[in-house]
Amino acid sequence: MAPGGEVEATVLVQHFPAGEGEGLVAAVLDGDSRAHLNERYTVVDQSGACVFYVERYRAASAPAFAVFAPDGQPLATYLSDELIVRDGTSAPVANFNDHELVERDGTVLARCARMPLFVQWLVDDEWTLGVGNEPKALDRRAVVAFPLVCRLLWSKNMPRERTKADLAP
Repeated sequence: MAPGGEVEATVLVQHFPAGEGEGLVAAVLDGDSRAHLNERYTVVDQSGACVFYVERYRAASAPAFAVFAPDGQPLATYLSDELIVRDGTSAPVANFNDHELVERDGTVLARCARMPLFVQWLVDDEWTLGVGNEPKALDRRAVVAFPLVCRLLWSKNMPRERTKADLAP
């Protein structure tokens, strides 16, 4: 959402169960390594056009998320075991935690804030993004993906139904 509250993009979620898309031939023909793909989060604008997408692979030893341009060009990889971000060429260019994305030279690119969000019967987290300096090495879409990656890594309240305990004073 824009600072004024206008919706600018939506995240579409796809989960790939183990075994779906298996096979080297299918992966090569699709240009996609779906044999190891676990989740894909596609960010689309109001017209339905893809802005970027984020993927997680079950082959990684710790949660790792890759950010791609609509044409499949890699923009960044967030590696949670090292808390580093690599650019599309796999060069380490930034560090991150659950609230800040910082280039290797110490320049703050973005800050996230996490707040609980109650929407009718669901309990969730709301992640906001404050963009700092223009990135030197990362594509701006990789910076915009930062709160989504943080939510996927650190939300304790992934969407769930509220319980009576949540409603108690």
